[in-house]
Amino acid sequence: MTAADVVGHWTSDCGSTLTVEPDRTFNVRDFPVDFDLVSGDPKRLASGHGTWYLYAGAKGRTPQTFDLEIGEEFYDLDYVRREDSIALRTVLGVPNDNQWCVFTRRSRA
Repeated sequence: MTAADVVGHWTSDCGSTLTVEPDRTFNVRDFPVDFDLVSGDPKRLASGHGTWYLYAGAKGRTPQTFDLEIGEEFYDLDYVRREDSIALRTVLGVPNDNQWCVFTRRSRA
């Protein structure tokens, strides 16, 4: 993935918004950092701005991720294919539970 692949306005299926700028800054509203064990719903939400990074991953061991730094906290999002575009997703809780918050980007057309 490249910077051009992530720049733009993203919305999620869990109520969050993310605006990624070309200068490696971002603004996020209601980013889920924790979830309710019973309902699976996000319960602790982060909002703010910060710096984003493209983590290259380690070949054969860890995949490439899109990382957000909000204050002193880091959050990583995975890339997933959605038809002919990409989406970003962050795990809610334990990855094996398959609880995700998925971000999609508006068309650039």
